[in-house]
Amino acid sequence: MREYNPIIQFKKNPTRTNAIKAKCSECMGVTDERLETGFREMIRNCSSWACPLHSFRPYCTNLDARTSKKGHLEMVGGTV
Repeated sequence: MREYNPIIQFKKNPTRTNAIKAKCSECMGVTDERLETGFREMIRNCSSWACPLHSFRPYCTNLDARTSKKGHLEMVGGTV
């Protein structure tokens, strides 16, 4: 199971995508030693709109949702 841990994957292969996956996972309680059950679903449902990585969240398959998030950022004065 450890091979599916995004934090360990980032340490093995430090790419931008892996960094975002690792940070979002860490925010949901994942550590080097522990995978939080359902962390991918928690990331999909993240409601932390102020997070700079929110529109780049991994494990979201619906691209229309990402488009609407960008619109939300523009409405609150953020940049896209």
